Amino acid sequence: MKLFLLRHGDAEPGTADRVRPLSIYGREQVAQLAMQHMDAAKSIKQVVSSPYLRAVQTAKIFTQVTHKNNIAIDWLDDLTPLGDPRAIQGFLQQTQADTVLMVSHLPLVGLLVDYLTGETGTRMGTANLASLSMDYPAQGMATLNWIHYVD
Repeated sequence: MKLFLLRHGDAEPGTADRVRPLSIYGREQVAQLAMQHMDAAKSIKQVVSSPYLRAVQTAKIFTQVTHKNNIAIDWLDDLTPLGDPRAIQGFLQQTQADTVLMVSHLPLVGLLVDYLTGETGTRMGTANLASLSMDYPAQGMATLNWIHYVD
């Protein structure tokens, strides 16, 4: 399985966490990142996002650029900032897709990389994309291929 983990783009300050929108800069970050990863993104078979607005917007921009909106986006409450890596592991173990994109937030996105790889201290800035590979989605079973930064 190949897993892409994407942290949402830069968001506007001062709004309730659940409804914070992307800033203009955040929209540009995500579009630029998607354009840089067009080839890798072609293999994505499933897109799953946090239901928080900035993550939803990030998923929509990314898939609009990479898939011309020809891929569905599913919502997963466990991808919110304080989501549980074990629940996401369970989701990954149930999916039939061999390549998945998940859009999430701090602190979860870094914790999820650490959980799946067995590493510690992974840092994910806004609009950062991580690529992981694993034979089976379980704690400590993944290899971190790379983390790309748009800036």
